[in-house]
Amino acid sequence: MTADLLSIAAKRVYYLDQSQNILARNIANIDTPGYTPQTAPPFSSTLAHATAGTLVTTHTNDLQPADSTTMTDSDAVVSERAPDGNAVSLNQELAAVARTQINQQYAVNIYKSYIGMFTTALGPNP
Repeated sequence: MTADLLSIAAKRVYYLDQSQNILARNIANIDTPGYTPQTAPPFSSTLAHATAGTLVTTHTNDLQPADSTTMTDSDAVVSERAPDGNAVSLNQELAAVARTQINQQYAVNIYKSYIGMFTTALGPNP
């Protein structure tokens, strides 16, 4: 179970790295006529592919898996376009970059916490 948690945290960090790359590409194309910003698929769909599609609970006190339709990791709505056809909103992209950075730090902290617990459980090196 713990190895699965470490694996999920690692997958989340990788996913967020890819999301940052997409956001950076959107910002880099802010002056490209006709460019439509790209978005990463929700992490829940990425996780579903990696875990064979189902999340399970093992105890009655476990949190129930959320419906994948309610999970969103990005604001993929194109509300307006510039006169040249570009749909990149710098404000939305920068807000998404900030959210993604916070999520990256959170995932890394979880990963570091689990590694710290393993180190404590294994004790000092002989």
